[in-house]
Amino acid sequence: MKVSTKIHVRFSDIDVMGHVNNAIYLSYFEQGRMGFFNESVGIKWDWRTNGIVLAHNEVDYLHPILLNDKPIIDTWLESVGEKSLTFMYDLNDGKGKTFARGKSVLVSYDYETQRSKTVPEQWRALVNKP
Repeated sequence: MKVSTKIHVRFSDIDVMGHVNNAIYLSYFEQGRMGFFNESVGIKWDWRTNGIVLAHNEVDYLHPILLNDKPIIDTWLESVGEKSLTFMYDLNDGKGKTFARGKSVLVSYDYETQRSKTVPEQWRALVNKP
């Protein structure tokens, strides 16, 4: 299952070089994940007991994003382990130009018990969902 989320480039995202600062891309990845989760599990999901914590990020920067660009982030769940999820990202202009690609590993987490937990079945099923 791939979910596309529109990204709004804010003036504060831009650095002195006139393009989106490299650190902001991780925020865009987070927006993509939230779009993915909202579409796939809904906004009434109990994040206190079925939460996630970020364990690892990778970014390949291909083209700079400028203030007036209208990026889209395509987000999909590549794989699910016993307690972890691997997300992939394609940050693009919707017309064939890719600004960046990325990957994140997240750990399924119970904030009430402060422990990692087994990935919920509902998330596991999303790997093969069209």
